[in-house]
Amino acid sequence: MSFEEQIRSEARIRTIEQRLARIEESLKLPRQAPAAPQLPPPQPLSKPPVPPAQEVPAGRLAAPRKEKSGNWLGVVGIICFVFAAAFIIKLSIDSGWLTPERQIGLAVLFGLGLIAGGFALMGSDREYSSLLPGAGIIVLYLAVFSAHRLYSLISFESAISMASLVSGLCVWLYTRIREDMYPITAAVGSYCAPLILSLGSESTFALYYFLLCSLSFSVISVWVQSRTLTVVSAYLAIFMTAMIGIGLKQDSLIATMLALHFLVFTGGTYLYTSENQKPLTEKEAGSFLPVLIFFYAMEYYFIHRINPGMAPWLSLGFAAILLGVYQAAKRMFPEGSMGSQAMVLAFITVVCFHSFYIEILPAGIRPWLFVVIALALAFPQVKLGGGKRNSPYRIPGLALLAVMVIEYLAMVSHLLSGNDMHWLAVSLVALGSLWVLIDSRGGELDGQNNYGPLLGAAHLLAVLGLYRLTTDMGSLQVSASWLLYAVGVIAYAFSRRDETMAKSAMFVLGLAAGKALLYDAASAPTVVRILCLLLTGGALYGSGFLMRKISGWKAEKDAQPQAGKIA
Repeated sequence: MSFEEQIRSEARIRTIEQRLARIEESLKLPRQAPAAPQLPPPQPLSKPPVPPAQEVPAGRLAAPRKEKSGNWLGVVGIICFVFAAAFIIKLSIDSGWLTPERQIGLAVLFGLGLIAGGFALMGSDREYSSLLPGAGIIVLYLAVFSAHRLYSLISFESAISMASLVSGLCVWLYTRIREDMYPITAAVGSYCAPLILSLGSESTFALYYFLLCSLSFSVISVWVQSRTLTVVSAYLAIFMTAMIGIGLKQDSLIATMLALHFLVFTGGTYLYTSENQKPLTEKEAGSFLPVLIFFYAMEYYFIHRINPGMAPWLSLGFAAILLGVYQAAKRMFPEGSMGSQAMVLAFITVVCFHSFYIEILPAGIRPWLFVVIALALAFPQVKLGGGKRNSPYRIPGLALLAVMVIEYLAMVSHLLSGNDMHWLAVSLVALGSLWVLIDSRGGELDGQNNYGPLLGAAHLLAVLGLYRLTTDMGSLQVSASWLLYAVGVIAYAFSRRDETMAKSAMFVLGLAAGKALLYDAASAPTVVRILCLLLTGGALYGSGFLMRKISGWKAEKDAQPQAGKIA
């Protein structure tokens, strides 16, 4: 095609496109973009192209992917190794061609070989190869235990010493491999050794041995920087000491050993924090709480068997020691909060609730705690509502709430069942403390879920207290006291513009009016009946007037946002 013919064809195409555009405009059709020129299909390659590597954003390194698909195979393989060693030890029972000495020797060599094999493979896959030394440690423990228990080749003293050496080797392996299974294995092997070696569960030697292990592991945990070793050792030491103590029947010795374990692990935890400048995290502190509660229960049990009056005071002493150690550790980190705060507060709360509130405090003084707590909550500095879900003060707050509920139910029970003037006085003072709390924090509580129950508790206590106070004067006096109380509450709510408080008083008002109309007016003489009706009618009419005003306030509040939207 010549140059002139190409120009004429392009002009013809432009003319056709212009005509099509005018037709589309007249028909109001959406215009389409011209189709992109089609490229020729790519030529087939002899080899498939290699996909490009995934780009990594600038300033960020791609994290190496950890392969864990074969871990279960390794675990199964380790179990096979352990069973193989066990069958090597048991082989002499079925045949006599291998002596027990040679069996134990082969088992020891097999365990050391597993440890060496794990170190040989450490450079290729560190996580996977760390399973072999763990299996080797278990094999060595089995060899030592079997040498004494099955074949009596070594004495108990030699066996316990060799088990300690294996535990030391296990801790050393942890410094090289840094897997938590090594300190756990070392602690379990050491604390279980006396029982596995047929020492028996009623031996005093085991108690001293456990204390030695606790001292050793508390110091070693600082050296190897392993909180896991301290936590596992604490559980094993306190649990096994308590279990042996139940059958040993030496309460003084067991109580002393439990107290020493508490001091050793508390001091070891503080030493770890001081030397390594690493305070307890919330997770680590939470793992200590169950063993602390178990220690408190068992220590209290054994001390109570020795001297019941001494048990709660010594328990408070342990709580004071823990609080002192916490304060000492907190001085090392003044810039932030400690992760162990919630754990320490929880332990102190449990000890104080049981030892002080239930055991030490006399029954006649406990109801006054309701008054003290209510007046303390009246201060604006005290947070109401229990705080956040993860707040460290949540457990102490729940304990104080439990004390108030227990004592409130005790007051209600005594007001319903008897005429004890002591409980009547406590109830009236408690009623006053509740109204002090409502007066000082009512604006903060209004609209919350805990405001209604608080008002209901005050009204119920007032109804029962006024009944016990005026019942000897007559039934009409009881109704009059309830009416005056209800009218006073409604008038007070009117002055505060508190609709919730006013509505809550309607229950007392209805109870008083119903009693006055249905019972008092029917059984009273004519003059008294007239006075009763006048008093009840005046109280109801005045209360209704105040309630209408309060309802008008609500209508004004609802109208204010709508007026703002219109404006």
